[in-house]
Amino acid sequence: MMPKRFLPIILVFVFAGLAANAQVRHQAGVRLGSYDQVVSTGFTYRYHFNNGKAVEGILNLRENIALGALYEVFKPINAVPNLQWFYGGGAYVGFSGFDNFGIAGIAGVDYQFTGVPVNLSLDWKPELNFIQAVRFRASTVAVSVRFAFPSKK
Repeated sequence: MMPKRFLPIILVFVFAGLAANAQVRHQAGVRLGSYDQVVSTGFTYRYHFNNGKAVEGILNLRENIALGALYEVFKPINAVPNLQWFYGGGAYVGFSGFDNFGIAGIAGVDYQFTGVPVNLSLDWKPELNFIQAVRFRASTVAVSVRFAFPSKK
């Protein structure tokens, strides 16, 4: 019988083999961002459509509960395979202690590793809050690390 400690290593190789031969549509992971934003650090899920566009949801659980939804457009950076830049926008709502509602823009770079089901992105996501006081927060920079779920082409 194989020791349980080898199971995660085997699973990584299995998923890596699947990812090498499949198009990535679903990505899920964590986002680590600036402290002063409503939706900055938490869990992220992204769904890619076939046309270079995606939707992303971010669930923030830091000190308040907040949910953001973004529509993103991806463009290749031809000099580096699997590297793309992206932009988009969306809205967010937050609860706990005080309410938040606003809009957000997003721009960044995104890299999908070849042969490994890991995606990295670095983005800037300014927010404009409308509840309690109109407040523009421009300082959000974040890094996201996601598992890329393979799907058939």
